[in-house]
This record gives sequence, structure tokens and C-alpha cells, in this order.
Amino acid sequence: MSALPPKRQSLHFGHLALLLSAAAATTLAWTRTADDAVTWQTVSAAAFPDFALEHVEAGLGEAECAQLARLLEEGDPTTATRAAVLLGAALDRAPLDPGTAALSEVELAALLLTRLEARHTTDVRGDLGADVVAARALDRRATLANVTDRLLELAAGEDPHPVLAVRTECAAVVLEGNVGWIDVSASRALKEGMVAPEDERSRAARQRAAALLLSVLRAETPDEAKSPRTWDRITTLAWSKTRAAESMTRAAAALTEWRSANGAITEGAGEGAVPRFRPDGSWAHQMAEADRLESILMAD
Repeated sequence: MSALPPKRQSLHFGHLALLLSAAAATTLAWTRTADDAVTWQTVSAAAFPDFALEHVEAGLGEAECAQLARLLEEGDPTTATRAAVLLGAALDRAPLDPGTAALSEVELAALLLTRLEARHTTDVRGDLGADVVAARALDRRATLANVTDRLLELAAGEDPHPVLAVRTECAAVVLEGNVGWIDVSASRALKEGMVAPEDERSRAARQRAAALLLSVLRAETPDEAKSPRTWDRITTLAWSKTRAAESMTRAAAALTEWRSANGAITEGAGEGAVPRFRPDGSWAHQMAEADRLESILMAD
């Protein structure tokens, strides 16, 4: 998937239908009255982020949550993506302000997972927003209602999501949430000269997610056989490789800190780590960085 938006094309006089549509839209805009309030569905793309934040902060009632859930499934790609953003923002605020939405944290997460588990497919790269946003919004929700297990099935299960970019995002969210350690007193670990043991379940989730992401990094290189791909071959991999490298770099930095500090770790460990991997780099560069990340993340 390309990391860059498609190049804008200039409008030619031959695009008569487009000109007529634009004229009709302009005429309609002139006839609007002050009573036609802007909504999250009609606000411009440029204004949507600020509008969405204010909208969620004002609270999402039961009826609106139901509407968002319906449009997340049934809306056109843009509407579904915006619905995912609003539900994700509400989920993000839920621990600090439970009154943000009429639904609980678990219920909000379930709506996003339901969208992902519908396994929508598309040949249009611009139509992937709702699924990618839904997956990203579940970041740091690994303990909610088997979120990690369900995301792993979407990323690397027997019936994975049909779109590689979505699989990559699901695996990245799992990896960043399961660089894993159990809650053991760091002072006790330091006193006894031992590393606090890593939770077995977190380790298994981390390694399973990392294995999928390694196959993304190694795709279309001579090392592809080390991590065989489990999707139909595509060559537009820049976005997926970039996201995989970002997630693996953060997780590797956090895990390295955890191991070197005998189980102690700072808040937000790994978040500032800068990926070395370049999706447009040479084969040698891509393979060497994949090997480095594998040595950290796949070790017991």
C-alpha cells in the first residue's frame, strides 16, 4: 500500500459531468438556511478532526451510539470511517470519563471488533479507513473481552482479514500492547538479582504478532522464505511495511528496557523510538533490520 496519497489530477474541459455536479452542489449550498446544522457526516474533511473531538466531549447518547454502530457497518466508506473515529475517540476517553458515551468500554470495543470481524474486502485502497481506524482504536485494550485473541485471529488466524493493511494494523496493535511483563515488584526483582518473569500469554501474543509483521517486512526480498507470506501476492507494500516497522521498533525498545532494568519499565516506554527500517531501502537494508528486530522480539 502506498504511503503517499494519489497525485491530484488537473480538471479538463472534457469532464462535463464533474463540472455539472460541482455547479449543482454550489447551487445547493447557496440555498441552505441557518437551520441546516453541520453534522459529523457533512462537515468538511479538514474540519472533521476538531469537530469530532468536540462532538465526543459533549457526549454520545444511546441513540447516537446505535446510529454510529449501524453506519460503521452499513455506511459508505467515508461515513463508516468517521463513525469508527467517533467510536474510537469515545473508547479512548472512557477510562477517564465514563460518561463520554452511553455504552461501556467493553461495548464500544465490541462494536469496533464486530466491524473488523465482518472482514470487509475492497480493491480500492482509499476505502480501508474504517477497518484500519477500528483496529488502531483498540490499542491498549488488550485486557478487554479477549481483544488480543480476536485481533490475533484477524491478523494471523486460520481465517484472517482479507486485506493485508488491516491484518498489519491488527498485529501492530497486539504487539504494542503485549511487549509483556507481569506486575512484579521491580525492587524485589532487583534485590534478588533476577529479571521479573514475563507473562507466558503476553509472550505468546507478542511472538505471534511479530511473526506476521516480520513476514510483511521480508515480503518481496530474498529473505521472504524466512517468513513466508500468508496472503495473495501484492507489490504495494510501503504502508504495511512502514506500519510494521513502526510497531516492531516501539515494542523492541520497550522490551529491551524491560529486560535491561530487571523488570522495571517507564511509562510510555518505546513510544519515542524511531524506526530504522525504510520500505524503499535496499534488500540488504530491509533484511538486516528485519533480522535485528526478530532477534529482540522473537527471543524467549
